[in-house]
Amino acid sequence: MEGNWKQKDRTLVALAVCAAVALAGSSAKADDRAPDVVVTAHHINPVRDARTPWDEVQNCMRDPACAGAVEVIAKAIGIPAGAVSVAGAGPAFTAKAEGEETRYAIRALGGRKVCRVQVRTTSVVPATGDRASLFSLSAIRSGVAIYTWTPRQGIGAGRSWWDGMVFVAHVKDALADEYARSGRCSVPEAPSAAYQCRGSSGMNHGLAACGANDL
Repeated sequence: MEGNWKQKDRTLVALAVCAAVALAGSSAKADDRAPDVVVTAHHINPVRDARTPWDEVQNCMRDPACAGAVEVIAKAIGIPAGAVSVAGAGPAFTAKAEGEETRYAIRALGGRKVCRVQVRTTSVVPATGDRASLFSLSAIRSGVAIYTWTPRQGIGAGRSWWDGMVFVAHVKDALADEYARSGRCSVPEAPSAAYQCRGSSGMNHGLAACGANDL
């Protein structure tokens, strides 16, 4: 009787091991099917909050700015633009406003690292002077932090904002080091890659005007 139980135990253990191996193999295959690079697109505007400008994120490919960003990222990484997937960031993208300041956080998607970041400024108000609106971004592999300062203007002067798009390319964890060594990924683990600008023309309070920047 005891021998039968031992045999049953060995059989159950063997079945459990086989099931675990099968599940691991299934997960690996599913992960292999996932695209190497996923791009998330973020509309940054403290006046209107942070929202994607497309009803469906895949419509990004019909928008010239977004499609262009995906093409640039794909070219830099060395893969066809059609192999780059576009996805929503969901809860990985948060915004917190306090007075004239707004802070945004974009975490790397699950199982991925931040690889590249593009900033594309649309408009800035106020555009010049010591109180021109400020945009600041820092990126490491685990995520992107964005800070905007848009001043309260005097009565009758209207609203202020920094309006633009931030595109973040996320690469699979397993490929992050390889892509970094080859230069295909440019965002480091530390220190952070950074971009800071103010207004939309000339130098404002020691900072260059906002425009386009690739990190």
